[in-house]
Amino acid sequence: MSFGIGVGAVALLVFFLVNVLGLLRGPADRGVKHEWKKDEDPAIPSDSSPLLVAIEKLQWFILSHFTRTVVPILFPAPNLNFYSVKDCPGVKGKCCITIDDCFFRQSNQSCSLLSVVRSILAGHKATFFTTLLYSNNDWKQEEIIKVIKDGHELANHCKDDREYDAELKEVFEKDLDETEEFLKGCYAKAGKKKTGAWFRAPSGKMSKAMEEALEERGMTNVMMDCYGNDPHIPDARFVASCILRAVTDGSIIILHCPEKGFREWEVEILQMVVDGLKDKGLKSVTLSEMKKLAAEKAD
Repeated sequence: MSFGIGVGAVALLVFFLVNVLGLLRGPADRGVKHEWKKDEDPAIPSDSSPLLVAIEKLQWFILSHFTRTVVPILFPAPNLNFYSVKDCPGVKGKCCITIDDCFFRQSNQSCSLLSVVRSILAGHKATFFTTLLYSNNDWKQEEIIKVIKDGHELANHCKDDREYDAELKEVFEKDLDETEEFLKGCYAKAGKKKTGAWFRAPSGKMSKAMEEALEERGMTNVMMDCYGNDPHIPDARFVASCILRAVTDGSIIILHCPEKGFREWEVEILQMVVDGLKDKGLKSVTLSEMKKLAAEKAD
């Protein structure tokens, strides 16, 4: 146990060092600028700095061995990181694939890869954390309704693709509530009622004001125990290996939504993860289904 804690401390140190190095990125390391993405997000592999990718890989390789030791320190309660099968035996054989930054950054529908994502997820259920900015027009909503009808779940990733931890509470609340109303509208058009009260803070950055707003609404900020920094490491095999190394009963996986010309490597990651879950005897369910399973009592 002490060995695991010691290595976990080293992993935390690497995590913080890498984030400090990230602040030192120059313009050449920030990729091509587009109005539909943050400057630092690579759209294609050549947007990434090979040096920074190598450093990120070191960080996440180490963390993937000790995520259940490290993430409760990085994201303490009331954040949800995973369900322990020891405490919640009903989650045995189940995990949650969650997909962030959904659904469509680009205005051209031909750039959508959602049908491919839905096809890969056949036999599994996922939770799609929805960014309102990327989802609120007619053709986008029609595609989102298909996701609901497939049995997947929508969750709140707020209105804009940016951090809210420095915002006033009322600014965050306005964007949170506007996104939630949009999600409820999508469910209504699909002939269903939204029941989940899930949120994920953009970039995982929370503030006391955000925590208070979520608590007042009975919402939970969901983080993870399976991650490979897929937005910034355009190496599908590496990211999938990090996730599959960590995944177990009750795990929460974070991936990101791909489009043509933007994060296309996510498609390959998702396929590898789904294949790997089968090999491990695991099946993905929605966060709401996992919560129900976690509440079941042992026989």
